[in-house]
Amino acid sequence: MFIIFFDVGFTKDANAKIVIKSLKVHHGSIKSICYIINNKCAYAPDVNKIENKDLKYLKNLKYFIVDCLRYKYHPTHFNLDDVLNLISKIKPKKSILTNLSNEIDYNEIKKQLPKNVIPAHDGLTISI
Repeated sequence: MFIIFFDVGFTKDANAKIVIKSLKVHHGSIKSICYIINNKCAYAPDVNKIENKDLKYLKNLKYFIVDCLRYKYHPTHFNLDDVLNLISKIKPKKSILTNLSNEIDYNEIKKQLPKNVIPAHDGLTISI
């Protein structure tokens, strides 16, 4: 199980809010949900396709946390090439690859990724 803790930078402001929007995405032949948090971070853990018309909701995020199961094609999850192509389209400041299978070695994939893309790891915390 992968758990992400979000630090949304709350102060003592009683009016501070977390706004979570949902976006339907493809997970093979069924739909899954991508969550967009405060228009700064998107979390898409089970996805293999996002409609072009919906990419506008994912443009210029601070963080994009996205499914990347393996190197080769999979019918319900993004593979590395597909997810890197998507990242190049939406241009988040930083992307975090999640749902990595055991065929992806953490240290090896880090060498292949652009500087703004990292593999997820236990204990990872981000501030949005």
